[in-house]
Amino acid sequence: MTITMKKKKRVEKEDDDNHDFCVNQMSQKHLNSLVCIYLLLSKLIYHRFVKYLNLKIVFNNVDALAISCEQKDLHHYAGCCWLAAARCQGTIGNSITEINLLIRAGRQFLLSNKKSNDIGCLSISQEDHQAAINTFNHTLTRCETKEHFGVMAAGLAIELATALGANTEGIEYLYKSVHAHSTVKAINMLVSYYIKQGNYVSALHVLNELVEMIENHTGSKCTGYYRDILHNCEINKVLLLLILRPSPQRLAPSLAQVLEKYAWAEDNTPTVSTMQEDKMILLQSLVLACQSRNYESLLELENELWSFFNTEQKELLQKLIRTYRKD
Repeated sequence: MTITMKKKKRVEKEDDDNHDFCVNQMSQKHLNSLVCIYLLLSKLIYHRFVKYLNLKIVFNNVDALAISCEQKDLHHYAGCCWLAAARCQGTIGNSITEINLLIRAGRQFLLSNKKSNDIGCLSISQEDHQAAINTFNHTLTRCETKEHFGVMAAGLAIELATALGANTEGIEYLYKSVHAHSTVKAINMLVSYYIKQGNYVSALHVLNELVEMIENHTGSKCTGYYRDILHNCEINKVLLLLILRPSPQRLAPSLAQVLEKYAWAEDNTPTVSTMQEDKMILLQSLVLACQSRNYESLLELENELWSFFNTEQKELLQKLIRTYRKD
């Protein structure tokens, strides 16, 4: 009985060595068609489920296959292989490597989905789209279980939100990013997504939160990068308020002060000393033109403000002019 068991183990070991050699040879020389890739996957599946589990052999071959698929722009298959490799690492308790492999898998699914969209070959079931979301969700869950992984989780949520675009799913992952690690980039993107959706009320609310976060972080000494962000936030607030035209009773005190600052053009306002004088005067003229419903003045101001505004602000300005043209 003992001799039989020893022979069985020796045969299994020889078979494993032969299998590993064959698979390596195939991955190095014969990965020139989908048929070869399919045959290699079949061998790996057979080795995984029919025989005893040897994670080292499985991982090495799946890793090699994933790299080969990446090099041949077979993004969907590469994503599947990286998922298999991540599962191997997760099984042996190597969570850091598992997270890195899950990220690679998710990015490959995103690339595959983008490639399909670019060539107009849309999948009815949106396989790659769902696979990317599921993989990133799995990665975010793994990050939540690790200490000091909040920044990584926030970055991954932003990456997925960028790929998803300005829709409900994209906004959902931006909120996840802010919850994991609040950053100016994530909140700015959230404002932009709300503006693209036409949800100006939510955009105003998030802008207020962004301004409050920056002011709490910098205090009274707001210079450079943060000062520019606050300027853009204030311009966006003015444009959104002029588009929405809320009644004074429904306007929050902080937002009412924004319009009053430009409507009365007081010289002691802090914006005058920090914002370009030309831009300040033009914004004052814009507020006054809207309050007097002077459509011709709005058209003239559009040309003068154009060089001072970024792309998003230009779109809001055009929306504002269309709103007053209807009146």
